[in-house]
Order: sequence, then structure tokens, then C-alpha cells
Amino acid sequence: MGLAFALLVLAGGAIVFAGGGLNAPGQKPGSNASGVPLPAPQILTPAVVLTRAAAVDLTLVRPSGLDPAVTYTVRITVNGTTAWERPLPQQEQFIVADVPLSEGENSVRAALLDHAGLGAPSASLTITRDTTAPVIRVTRPEPGATVYGEEDTLRGRTEAGATIAITDVATGAAVTASVDADGRFTADLTLALGDNQLQLSSRDPAGNEASARITITRASSLAVLTLTVSDDQLKVADLPQKLEATAIIADENGHPVDGAQVTFSLSPPNATTLTYRTLSVAGKASWPDLEIASADDPVGSWLVTVLAVLPSGTELRANKSLSVR
Repeated sequence: MGLAFALLVLAGGAIVFAGGGLNAPGQKPGSNASGVPLPAPQILTPAVVLTRAAAVDLTLVRPSGLDPAVTYTVRITVNGTTAWERPLPQQEQFIVADVPLSEGENSVRAALLDHAGLGAPSASLTITRDTTAPVIRVTRPEPGATVYGEEDTLRGRTEAGATIAITDVATGAAVTASVDADGRFTADLTLALGDNQLQLSSRDPAGNEASARITITRASSLAVLTLTVSDDQLKVADLPQKLEATAIIADENGHPVDGAQVTFSLSPPNATTLTYRTLSVAGKASWPDLEIASADDPVGSWLVTVLAVLPSGTELRANKSLSVR
């Protein structure tokens, strides 16, 4: 019986050694004597979880209730791979410097190790590394296009959440721009004749930067709008009288315009303004039945105005006064 007891003790010793050598019988790896897993250090969320940096510094909180007689090791894993492992400091809070990051999302966890093994992992902290510079696209004016007006609107798009800054290269002055959350931006421009160079700079939330230089050419416009009225000196005794207002329209190249939107307006001195809309044909548009009626008080200056919108979006205006006596 003594031999059998000795073999039992030996067998028990062999089992304990196979389980890690220092474990008490029945104790789970990474747990204390009561079988409770080692508590995990807490990873405090850093101020920036989207970065272009290759590494990040993390602040950890030492768990409470640890055995002061035991030496612990803290392990940091990134996407399941050990990235950092050092003895656990005695401070309640400590910094783990230069934890490496991969491009894209990084799931970071912390855990303690002791002589019994690895404890429970902390909650995952996701830090995203983005090293891709934002793209700047200008959609208006189209690349290579020539504009004719002194004022125009620049439109384009960059990365969602990115900023946009625009500088007039000739003067060094900043151009006010607005950018939406989805990256679409606009800027109102005042253009000089000739080439206008603009420097565009964009910075995304991760800190990546991009720049582009564009040239917008403003040419001297030959666009013109001429307004004539069949009579501009009327007598009260002749009212009502029908006149014809005619608009002659040429585009930026001096060519007659087809399909320009034309709006005529007639403003009597003491009555409501009347309007008439039409389209130009071969550079001409008219209001054939412009009636000067015998109003309560028709005497004075009547104003005829015309607005023509060219296919390019350029607006042309002209006016003509009529006198009723």
C-alpha cells in the first residue's frame, strides 16, 4: 500500500508539472487560486482613433486586487498578434509607447500574464490608420474651359470629412470656400482677364494632405444684348397703344444665339410690373404686343427691361425708358 501511495503522489506531481509546473491542482491558467481569471488592464480611449501615424501611445489602467507578491506581465495585441509585452508597472496608470499600427482598422487588446498563464483580455479598442491622401476633383469650370464673366463659381469634391483651402496664386489671398460633410465644396471667384491660377489644398481627418493647382482662363467676352422699342415718345391722347420690344442677342464669341431664355418686363410709373417670356431665334427675341394702356395716371417714365440667359449661364441685361406725356 505504501508503494501505491507513492505512485499516486508521483502521478499527481507529474500532472501538475504538465499543466505548468507551478499551478495548484485544479487551478485554471491565468487565474488565481480561486479559479477567477486575471483581470484585464483597461485601455483608455485616446484623443485620436483615426491617424496616419505608424504607431500610437496608449494609456492603461492597472487592475485592482492583484497579489502584490506576484510578478505580472502586460501584453498588448493588435489584430490578435502580440505587439508589446513588458512587466506590469506598479503605477495605477501607465503609458505604453509606440504600439505599431497596420493600415486600416486595428483591434487593440490588453491582458495580464502570471506564472499560471494568460488572463482575460480587455475590451477591444479600434484605432484606424489611414495613410491615403485625399483626392481633389474640380467639376466646374470644366478643365480646359474658357469663361467670360468676371464672376464664377468653382465646384468640386474631395474626401468626406476633409477640409479645403483655396489660394489665389497671383495675390496670395485666400479664397473663401465652403465644404459639405460629404466633401463637396464651392467657392465664389472674381476673375481677372487672362489666366487665373488657384492653389487648392485638402486635409483629411487622419492628417493626410493633398494639393492641386488649376488655371481658369477668362477671355474678353463679345456677348451683347441690345434692346429697342418701336416708339419711346407717347402721348396720353394716343393711349392705349401697342408697341414692339426687340432684343438682339450675341454670345461670348459674337454669334447670334438660339434658345436663350429671354424675359421682358414693363414697369408703368403707377402700376404693377408686367412680364413676357420667350426664347431667342437666330439671335432675336421680341415682345410683339407690348401694350401701353391708359392707366389712372399714365404720365411719366415707363421702363422696359430685358434679361437674356445664354446657354453658358451668362446673364445679359438691358433697359429702355418710354415717356408718356
